[in-house]
Amino acid sequence: MKKARIIRAFLLIAYCIPFTFLSVNGDAASGTMLFYGVMIAGFALLCWGALKTNNVAVLYIGNVLSFISSYAVAKMSGLEPMGHYFKPFTSHSLIVAISVVVLIVHTIIVLIYRTKKRANSK
Repeated sequence: MKKARIIRAFLLIAYCIPFTFLSVNGDAASGTMLFYGVMIAGFALLCWGALKTNNVAVLYIGNVLSFISSYAVAKMSGLEPMGHYFKPFTSHSLIVAISVVVLIVHTIIVLIYRTKKRANSK
């Protein structure tokens, strides 16, 4: 039981990293999309960890925490809207859009994972 709590806590702490902000800020600062790849890899690793440890609730709570941390850091850092660079989005609305897409993708992955798990158990 104690090990499961430690894993849950680690996953939630890891989700608090503002992945989306780091990606948007890195794209704006250096003009490279490499940071989006790092974000995708980070979210994929955390999603895999949550599924393998049967912590699906942590996956959704973690996505919300990641969005909150990304949006808060963007506001506190003074990240400019940059509507001309992220057209048709501003940098803040891009953080919201990416977070929603990540949540949708994770939901699809969870549904596929559960379907395969049920099929394998029959």
